[in-house]
Amino acid sequence: MLAAQHMLSQGISNVNTEAVGDKVVIRYDLADPKSDHLFEVSLYFSKDNFSQTLRSVTGNGVGPTVSSGADRVIIWDVLRDVKELTGEYTFEVRALMKPLGSGAGAVVIASDRSMSVTNKDEAFPLISSTINDYINEAKDFKDAFQMLGLQATESRQAHGKLTDAVDQYNRAFEKLNKDRFTFEKYVASFWKNDVETLEFKSLMDYLLGDVHGVNILTLNQKISTINDIAGNRVKRPGDKKQELEKDISEEVLRLDKQLQELERRTNRILHTLSQD
Repeated sequence: MLAAQHMLSQGISNVNTEAVGDKVVIRYDLADPKSDHLFEVSLYFSKDNFSQTLRSVTGNGVGPTVSSGADRVIIWDVLRDVKELTGEYTFEVRALMKPLGSGAGAVVIASDRSMSVTNKDEAFPLISSTINDYINEAKDFKDAFQMLGLQATESRQAHGKLTDAVDQYNRAFEKLNKDRFTFEKYVASFWKNDVETLEFKSLMDYLLGDVHGVNILTLNQKISTINDIAGNRVKRPGDKKQELEKDISEEVLRLDKQLQELERRTNRILHTLSQD
């Protein structure tokens, strides 16, 4: 059985823990009354009396630059850190507040751009194109696993195409992840609408947390299984292929639903920003 507890001193609440295969998924809310801080968040568990940070963790709710908000997600890849996990354990999420520095002013400058963005007419095309590029690459990522995942265990060509799709997705994700806080500052500074600011932040949380942090990372981890089968490093490869095919089919179906929801939210929010 799994249980969870949290450090109330840093505004962590609504902690929920779920075992998904050989992963543990922890969701929680992180409150910051001023909304002007980042947090360094780590995960611990009771097997070692909360003495060591768990290392094999991903998601939008762990690491040195976690923003406040609802539904922060941590995914722990259990077997990368321990040989097995049976029995009842308690997990602890610890958050250390880090000041962001000065708030956004009237002019927001993106660190990777040679010119400042001074108004919503300049900001909107950057936001829209980056998010839509990400969604398109995420769809291609899903389609590549659906069509090529099993083939990649036998065909170098299929494996190469699958790897290319993963690389393209990673580039789109890294760009959006890097620009995420800049875009949130654009919306807050130029649109000056609290509801739209919160809705856009919620969209980024959903995209980077639910879509990427849970669904895409889970599917992406099948690459190691594909490589093991292709390299003849598994026993009973026929059984392993059947298991892989089933896992990919289930994960692709979940991801497809998430991408449809992401596209719906994105279209609504971008339409609102374009009309304001």
